Amino acid sequence: MNTPTKIILTLTGVGLAAYALFKLRNTMQTDTNLPRGYRNNNPLNIRISSSNWFGKVTQNTDGAFEQFTSMAYGYRAAFVLIRNYINNYGLRTVSDIISRWAPNNENDTSGYISRVCKTTGFSPDTVISPNSYDQMSKLVYAMAIVENGTNPMPKWSEIQNGWQLI
Repeated sequence: MNTPTKIILTLTGVGLAAYALFKLRNTMQTDTNLPRGYRNNNPLNIRISSSNWFGKVTQNTDGAFEQFTSMAYGYRAAFVLIRNYINNYGLRTVSDIISRWAPNNENDTSGYISRVCKTTGFSPDTVISPNSYDQMSKLVYAMAIVENGTNPMPKWSEIQNGWQLI
């Protein structure tokens, strides 16, 4: 195969992959049956900020919440924020983390904590290790359920992919 043919095939492959990602993303954006966090690939509903998140959609159409190019990047952002809560602000327990994530002025924080604890089996006073995939993934899984409801359930493979991007 000559070089121009290789280049065309490579560009075609890249173009098809980009189109597939675009198509998937647009399907998720317009499927009004999905909760907002899933439509935005932002399962924990992280608010728009000036943070230069990996995988952040630069032409945000939501207006209030970040949008990511894939669910893995949305989970990655959640892991990074929770790690920052633990490492930079000393918010080590489930109760501390969720009280900052979902403050009383916007949420039923005690109800949020109860639902997360019921799903994870953690107590509100469980200390979360920022480097423990087991603890962090259970916490993020449960928070995604609270943020989006139980249908559809968060996918463990997407959570794992988000963790691997850290």
